[in-house]
Amino acid sequence: MKKIFTILLITLTLGLHAQALKLKAGSVLKYKITNGAESYNLAITIKSWDADRSIYYEVSAPKAATGNIVLSQACLDNATGLNNDFAGGSISLSTESCVWISKAVYNSLKRDFQARLSSKGQAFTLLNNYEDEYKITLDGKPTALNIIYAEEQSGKPYKYWILNEEANPLLIKLIDWGLIIELQEITQ
Repeated sequence: MKKIFTILLITLTLGLHAQALKLKAGSVLKYKITNGAESYNLAITIKSWDADRSIYYEVSAPKAATGNIVLSQACLDNATGLNNDFAGGSISLSTESCVWISKAVYNSLKRDFQARLSSKGQAFTLLNNYEDEYKITLDGKPTALNIIYAEEQSGKPYKYWILNEEANPLLIKLIDWGLIIELQEITQ
């Protein structure tokens, strides 16, 4: 009986480790970007976690850049496009999203196992293939995040690993136009 209790306790503890992220203003997300043979870093600091989300980003290469992005409530709720251009400067998004997918796209993937999305003007349908775990470092500790995986239906190179949280459908990893953006670490 003691052995069963210990196994149950370990299982519950591991399950708690994959609980919802508690991102807030000040949280930092560190991504690795791979573009062919070139690899560089993207650091995102959440400035505001309000209805309109605001982020500050720094890209280390190929041309170092910094900028601010405001994701409007409409963007977070309904955007069907992605903007993964971190070229510097300040922008506000309402029909495209970045770093997160919209709740509408997330809900469509969960409910219908597919969703329409566009990137760089190219529209495609994502298929939700499976749910899984994805390992990152969270507050200095190895952590497994619950994710959903989706890819473009005709085999084109659009693949997305998305945090499995309706309130926070964060892009964990994506392969988009040959560019790979992969979350490595979060400081909450």
